[in-house]
Amino acid sequence: MENWFKIEFIFAKNLNITPLELDQMEFYRVEYMIQSYEEFIKEEEKAYKKQQKENEMSFSKNKASPQFKMPKMDIPKMNVPKF
Repeated sequence: MENWFKIEFIFAKNLNITPLELDQMEFYRVEYMIQSYEEFIKEEEKAYKKQQKENEMSFSKNKASPQFKMPKMDIPKMNVPKF
C-alpha cells in the first residue's frame, strides 16, 4: 500500500494526474507509464551530465587560454599638490 501512495504522489506531482484519475486506470497502464517516466528521467539525467561535462571542458579550455587579455595601460604620473 505504501508503494501505491508513492505512485500516486509521482503521478500527481510530475504527471499532473489526480488520484481519482489514477484509480480509474488499468494497472498495466499505470505500470507502463511509470516505466516510461523512469526511462525519461534516466535519459534526462544522462543529457544533463553530458552537458555539464561539456561545460566543464569548455570552461577549463577557456581558462587555459583566455580569449580576452587586459590591455597594458600606463598610469600617468601626477604630482601631489603642496599646501
